[in-house]
Amino acid sequence: SSRPPPSSLVRLRRPSSCALRSGAGRGPRPPSGEMDGGHSGFGQGRGGNDGMSGTPMWQIKRKMVEYEKQRENLVQELIQEHEDRTKPADAPNVLVDTASSIMFGGSAASKAKPLVRHVLVKDLNKVAQLKNFEFPKTDLFQNKAPLGLYAIFDGQSSSTPGPAAAEYCARNFHTKVMENLKMLRQTTATAAYLKAALIKSFHELDADYLATKPQVEDGCGAAVALLLGNHIFIATLGRCGAWLAETVEGRVQPMQLGSQAGASRFLGEPARKTGGGSDLCTPEVHSVELRGPDVHPFLMLAGSAMSSVLTLDELMEAMSEFKMQPRAACGEIVAMAMERAKSIEVPPQLLLAQVCFLPPKEVKVKADAQPAAKKPKTSKTGVVGSLRLRHIMLKTQDATPRPGASGLSAGMAAAKAKVSRTRQEAEDVLRKILKDLRQNLKNASKAPRTVNDLIVFEGKKFNELCRVHSDCPTSQKGGAMCGDLGWMSAEDLGQLGGTFKEKVDPLKPGQWSDLCTSDQGVHVVQRVA
Repeated sequence: SSRPPPSSLVRLRRPSSCALRSGAGRGPRPPSGEMDGGHSGFGQGRGGNDGMSGTPMWQIKRKMVEYEKQRENLVQELIQEHEDRTKPADAPNVLVDTASSIMFGGSAASKAKPLVRHVLVKDLNKVAQLKNFEFPKTDLFQNKAPLGLYAIFDGQSSSTPGPAAAEYCARNFHTKVMENLKMLRQTTATAAYLKAALIKSFHELDADYLATKPQVEDGCGAAVALLLGNHIFIATLGRCGAWLAETVEGRVQPMQLGSQAGASRFLGEPARKTGGGSDLCTPEVHSVELRGPDVHPFLMLAGSAMSSVLTLDELMEAMSEFKMQPRAACGEIVAMAMERAKSIEVPPQLLLAQVCFLPPKEVKVKADAQPAAKKPKTSKTGVVGSLRLRHIMLKTQDATPRPGASGLSAGMAAAKAKVSRTRQEAEDVLRKILKDLRQNLKNASKAPRTVNDLIVFEGKKFNELCRVHSDCPTSQKGGAMCGDLGWMSAEDLGQLGGTFKEKVDPLKPGQWSDLCTSDQGVHVVQRVA
C-alpha cells in the first residue's frame, strides 16, 4: 500500500549510440588547450609547444628574458640612488689662503697670544657629516651644493683689545653656524633664511662667550664669508673689512660688503652689554650670486689694521699681480704693510685672507686647443691623469721629512745639511722669483702664441733661477730637465704632504702655482704638460 503508483515512477533510459557520438548526456566540455593533452589533462597541446595558458613556450622564454633585464635595471637604479644619497658633497672649487704679521713676525710677536685669528673650513659639508649634522636638500642646498666657511676675528677691532674673544670665536663659530643651518627646514633654505641663520649664530656665540667668561673684558670684530654653491654670504662686524672683486668693462673693481654703520658693533665686551645689547653684536650681512671667475675672480677678508696702513687701491693692485695665487698675494700685501708700519710705535697685528674662485672642474676642451708637448704617462690602471711638472724648492727650518719617504721626497731628503732659512724668508724669495718670471714675459719682443711657445720661452729664465735658488737635486740637471719632476699622478702629489696637491691640481699647462708647501719646504711649480 506504500508503493507509489506506476505513473509517478521515473524511467531511466540508456542513451543511444547517436547521442553518445553527439555529446548528449555529457557535462560541459573543458576549454580548448586546458585538458587536450590526453586523459591526464597536463599536456602541451596539439602541437606540443603551448604552455598551460596556451601561450607558446618561445614567447614565454622571451618575456622571461625581458623581465630579467627590467629587474636588473631596477636593481642598478636602486644602487645608483643609494650611492648618490650617501656620496659626500664636493668641496668648493676655490683656492684660499691667508698671511699675517704674526705668522711672519719675529720672536717677540710669537711669545704673546695673537689678537687676530682666522678660520678656513674648506669643506663644511665634510665637517658636518663627521658631527652628524644634516643640512636641507632643497633650494640653495639642492644637488649637494659645496659649502665652505672663511672667517677673521680681530681683537683690535673693539674698544677693549685682547686675545680672548678672538680665540673663543675662532674655535666655536663654525659649530654655531652648522647648528643653525641644521635647523633650516626643507622649504626655508633660501637666501633670506641663510642671512637670519648667520645673524643668529653671532647672537648665540656672543651670549655663550659672555656666559663662559663674564670677567674677561675682551671683545672682537669679525669678517665672515659663507660660500654655498654659487652664492656667497658676507657678514661684517666692527672695523674688519670684506671686498668682492668684480670685473666691470674689463677692469677689476672692489665691491665693499660692509659699511661704517657696523664699526661700533662687536662680540664680547660684557661691560658694554649690562642692559642686554644684542644689537651690539648684530652683523651687517650681504649675499651675492657669483657669476664665475671672469666676473667675480676673488674675495678679500681683512683685519681692522690693514685698511689703516694700506689703501684699497694698493690692496687691489697687489692682488691683481698674483692672480689665482692667494698665498703669494696675501704675503706680498702683509710684507708691504709691515714695512709701512715700522714707523708706528706699537705696530698693529695684520691679517689678510683671499678666496680665489676657480672655473668649474668639468671644463670642456676647445676644438682648437693645442696638443700637449709630450704624451702623458698613464697610470697602472691605464687612466690618463698625470701631470708633467717642474719646480723651484727652498728648504725651511720647519720642514719635517716623513720617515720612509719615497719618490721625490726621498730624493729631496738626501740633502742632510741643516737649514736656517725661515718660511717667511723662503716665501719672500719665491715671490720675487714669480715677479721676475712675469717681468721677463712682459719684456718679450714677441708674445708666445701657444702654450708650448710659452713653456719654451720661460725655460731659459726658469733654468737660470732654478740653478741659483732651488735646493732640490733636480736643479743640477741640464737643459730642459732642470727642475723637472717628471710625470706625477694624483697619488704622487698627495705623498708630498702639505698643500702641494691642493695647489697643483687646478693647474693647466703653462700656469704657475701659488706658493705651496711639502714635507721638504716651499715650492713654486709650473705645469708643462
